Amino acid sequence: MAINYAESAREIVNLIGGDNNVISVTHCATRLRFILKDNSQVDKDTLKRVKGVITAVEAGGQLQVVIGNHVGDAYREVQKLLNIDESVAVTAPNVGIVNRLMDIISSIFAPFLYPLAACGVLQGIISLFAALGWVDPASGTYRILNFVSWTGFTFLPVMVAFTAAKKFNVNPFTAVIAACALVSPDYLSMLSANKILMANSADPAMQALMKSAVENPDIAKVLVEVAGIPLNAAPLTFLGLPVEYLSYTSSVIPIILMVWIMSYVQRFFERILPLVIRNMFTPMFCLAIMVPLTLLAFGPVGNMIGGAIGGVYNTLYHLSPSIAGFVVGGAWMPLVTLGVHWGITPVTVGNYATLGYDTFTGLQASAVFGMAGAVFGVYLKSKDDEMKRLSLSAGLTALFGITEPAIYGVALRLKTPMICGCLAGAIGGAVAGAFNAVSWSYCIPGIAVLPVFFKEGHMTQFLGFILSICVAFSLGIVFTWLGGFKEDIPAEKRVAAATNAA
Repeated sequence: MAINYAESAREIVNLIGGDNNVISVTHCATRLRFILKDNSQVDKDTLKRVKGVITAVEAGGQLQVVIGNHVGDAYREVQKLLNIDESVAVTAPNVGIVNRLMDIISSIFAPFLYPLAACGVLQGIISLFAALGWVDPASGTYRILNFVSWTGFTFLPVMVAFTAAKKFNVNPFTAVIAACALVSPDYLSMLSANKILMANSADPAMQALMKSAVENPDIAKVLVEVAGIPLNAAPLTFLGLPVEYLSYTSSVIPIILMVWIMSYVQRFFERILPLVIRNMFTPMFCLAIMVPLTLLAFGPVGNMIGGAIGGVYNTLYHLSPSIAGFVVGGAWMPLVTLGVHWGITPVTVGNYATLGYDTFTGLQASAVFGMAGAVFGVYLKSKDDEMKRLSLSAGLTALFGITEPAIYGVALRLKTPMICGCLAGAIGGAVAGAFNAVSWSYCIPGIAVLPVFFKEGHMTQFLGFILSICVAFSLGIVFTWLGGFKEDIPAEKRVAAATNAA
């Protein structure tokens, strides 16, 4: 029977303390994420029994109401019932720095998660078609679909700027224009020219000339003419300060830093400027200040932070891919359970930008298939018709990458399947690490996005990945079957089953 999400939304809002208790609400792939003024007003036990709600957990400084695939429907209905003044910055009480970071990351990435993943899937499909000879890489069809598939990653800073602006209460169009400036053709042209200039400056004499060119325009002109580079390739400065040439396509952390600081700049000028000129000059000052500051400071700092975060994981991975796979495959589902799995998103996106692929997703997929296998094991072993229906539905959903129904509806409820799924995911992850399995574009791991893990010339990695998810899925079933679980079958059903058996 179809669920009336309008009615469910009314019950949810009422059980979390009403409209006045809600500071903000966002949603990710499967959850409504509320930040509340007072969590003690939440009737969590009743909330878990609302139609359409799988469970409710407090994690990451949020009340997370797990809905599943229809979270978008529930979110739209909840929004109709809330009257939130987004122009007023209100923070939740007693929320630590880690929880705040998780909230910021989930709020920024969740809105465009599926469109970005769709770009990745398109990349994988056209690459597979090209490898199979179904489409010519030199054809217009391939080239058009190829640049379409890369667009989401090229202009990722624009999407990050828009959602970050909503999170930090910044004019979203001002933030978008600032992000567009960092990926504009003019800036990219200067960046390309600078790379050519650097390629022609390996010897010490040329380096000395380049240093002199910063202070002497005539030397700069001669230098670029000798190197055969356009004049705008001369070392770039702003108010005499050297600008570091960095690419901001697919950039994340520098954009978040820029929009966060912009929120303070915007509030400052809104406070001091007369009303008659405020609406025009506040965005002007934000752009004139924040874009150069990002080029001078926040961009290099953000890239350094992103590189350090990604570097820690990548260093651990290169020490032992199999051990890294065992840890990721075993720990991913508990992280999803706690709702803090969003913390890895900047790392994976950063890997695509810097490496052209991501190892973490190749390991993470085993956790997804291990949990799917554990839930299918419940389906095969359970004697309760309702649990069989629930586990089959949750298992199929998990195969497509949405694991919350499997976790909360089956695995945690029966306990043993959760352990079995995590162990199967760990073993599958170790196999994936042994084969250096990677994804070549962003995706939510699942059976529908397997082409994302394929790339011509890397067949061993792809076959190793397929082996790893098959191992995880199969072991999930086997471990759950052997480990068993205690079902909470109602007394009347046990009596009926005994009568039928007699």
